[in-house]
Formats: sequence, C-alpha cells, structure tokens
Amino acid sequence: MKTRISNAGNCTIVEVSGYLDFETAKPFTQSIEDIYKDDSKVQLIIDLSNLEFVGSSGISNFVKGLRTFNKLNLKPRYCGVKNEFKKLFRLFEENSDFHFCESRSEALKIANQKSHGPRIDSF
Repeated sequence: MKTRISNAGNCTIVEVSGYLDFETAKPFTQSIEDIYKDDSKVQLIIDLSNLEFVGSSGISNFVKGLRTFNKLNLKPRYCGVKNEFKKLFRLFEENSDFHFCESRSEALKIANQKSHGPRIDSF
C-alpha cells in the first residue's frame, strides 16, 4: 500500500493505492495521526479509489484505526470507497458514521463549505 499526500486549498488529501495487508495498516494510521497532530483543524480527505481489497488480514486493523479519526469533531471525508470497503466500515461505525463521498470533487466541496464555519479543536 502506498500513500500520496497533497494539498488542495485548505484540504489535505491522502491518496491510498495498492493492496491493503496486515503490515501496511498500522503505518498508514500512524501517518494520519501525524497529520492531525500537526494541524488538529485540518480538513482531511482520504481517497481510497485505488486501494484494493486483499482478504481480511489487514482490513480490521485498518478500519479500527480509521474509526479513531472518525470520532473526531473534524472527522475525515472518504471518497472512492468501494462497496466491499463500505460494508466493512459500517461494521465498525459504532455511534459515529463515516462520511463517504462519491468523488474527490464532492469531498473537496463539502470540506471547503465546512471550513468557512466555526472550527473546534479535537486532538
């Protein structure tokens, strides 16, 4: 699994590609945690359109890690999420829904609208 981090306006986009496995799940969630530590008000978009599902060896750790960020006031938006990932994400949602967007442009539009309102520190 590879990640590419870029900025678009006031948003940070984490583009994930390749295959998800047990070894890559933990470093990925650590990278996201580092982004939030650097800027707790960041509008984060996680693009999973190029991530491939390869069995269950890493998916539960991956989604559990993302659930941590999903509980934040400024939770990330997810785009390009394939149906098999959506089903697994929903199993781990608990009381805080994941924010899915169909496209990166939709996620950027929503994040930009949200960034013009009041911000709440969350980390």
